[in-house]
Amino acid sequence: MSWRFLSYPLDGSAFGYGNGERLRMRQVKSIARGDSSNNTYIEMPAHYGTHIDFPYHFHQDGKTLSEYAAKDFVFHRVAIVEMQAPVSDLLIRPQHLPLAGCHPDTDFLIVKTGFCYQRWTEAYWQRGYGFHPDTAPYIKERLPQVRAIGFDLISLSSYQHRAVGRAAHRAFLIDHEMLIVEEMDLRTIESHTPIDQLIVAPLLLARADGAPCTVLAHIQRHD
Repeated sequence: MSWRFLSYPLDGSAFGYGNGERLRMRQVKSIARGDSSNNTYIEMPAHYGTHIDFPYHFHQDGKTLSEYAAKDFVFHRVAIVEMQAPVSDLLIRPQHLPLAGCHPDTDFLIVKTGFCYQRWTEAYWQRGYGFHPDTAPYIKERLPQVRAIGFDLISLSSYQHRAVGRAAHRAFLIDHEMLIVEEMDLRTIESHTPIDQLIVAPLLLARADGAPCTVLAHIQRHD
């Protein structure tokens, strides 16, 4: 058995949504320059790299990070689904999600689209998939215990369908109470990877609408 990161290290090389703001790091102290320590200044959007969205992101009265307990970020029944067919209009709909094999008590759903292999290409943000709002009730009806969804896309919202993406965010976060973990690194897992525990550890920002996070998966040993 082993632990594995399912999140990307933070640096400024990754695209932001819509090719927007990225992480900026500046060394303000350097031992090599004669300072007593190395010290780095960091500036970045809350929604950059592997990060988690909270309801306040799309609703003025939605819950913020501060309103969740530590146990809310620990998951014990993880299901992984892989999309096989391409999505011509870039919108993931219920028919694209093979949930039949998922345990009914799933509390975290991972959707691997394959876009993790395109993360450093222009297509990743320009032509990435997004979720249609209809996927939220479809998932919740079949997996009623699910508390969060994670995937290998830059956002739940395709840049080509931003209005639909905003509606999808509200459907997941508000209407069906599922947290959203965007831009997971899923290159090392497949649908049959046996994950028996998943931890999503957000940067503990007070009253945040979203936060960078580290995702750790406990992988069972194959006998």
